[in-house]
Amino acid sequence: MLKVRVVNWCVLVDVLERIERQANLVGELVRELEVEKSYRGIERLVQLIIQALLDLGLMIIVALGWKRPGAYSEIGYILREFGVIGDDEAKLLKSMAGLRNILVHAYAIVNRDKVIEFAECLKVDASRIVFAVLKGVEGKPMDPPTEDVVEVVEKLRSVLSGRVILAFLYGGRAKGYILKGDYDIAVLMKPQCNLYELGELVVNAAKALGVPEESIDVVCIDVLPPEHVLEALSGIPIIIDDPVQFFELKYRAILQLLDLEEDMKRL
Repeated sequence: MLKVRVVNWCVLVDVLERIERQANLVGELVRELEVEKSYRGIERLVQLIIQALLDLGLMIIVALGWKRPGAYSEIGYILREFGVIGDDEAKLLKSMAGLRNILVHAYAIVNRDKVIEFAECLKVDASRIVFAVLKGVEGKPMDPPTEDVVEVVEKLRSVLSGRVILAFLYGGRAKGYILKGDYDIAVLMKPQCNLYELGELVVNAAKALGVPEESIDVVCIDVLPPEHVLEALSGIPIIIDDPVQFFELKYRAILQLLDLEEDMKRL
């Protein structure tokens, strides 16, 4: 089991198991590449391995709450910045991100011999990166919420507990901007966002905090655009009944933005 020093309760064993499954996926794909003979099969496996490695790096970044990459090519350097991998691995991931774009979007005609040659190198480099990432992430901490909002979070937790599976305080209050006045709260309901229940949460939250209802803004995370999802999930946790759902929401939002960034480059 991958060991990470857990300071904030929202990063739990289930998330670490998700990361380990991703690392195992890379290994499975490499083993397939070792026996694949057709060029199309080799090209596809190269693409899948690269994507799996980039996804693994992104999962580590999300799980430990580090800054969001603006492009796939930044993933390796963010991991290097936080001491997870070294310069060589960071450069390899950057080169892989560039090759991913070529293979996925067919920016250029790729020389078959070069792809086959690269595939041989990838068999070694992929395992090397996985080993470096898993070893480097051990012991990395996650910071706890700031003390000045603990009382607010506890009051909101008493209201929201049992009614939502995720809840975050974000925006000005989460950052300590008391003069702004509003309390921005993002929640995730199951099976889906219910506007009647959402309205009731606003009333109950206002009562618990002793503030006017107009100062409470509750939104459903699953209907927000990806950049807004990331803003909400970067706030202070109130309730995380499903750590994997939290992880997946954040990971998918970043993935959507990265894909959008790549699409914009092609316009």
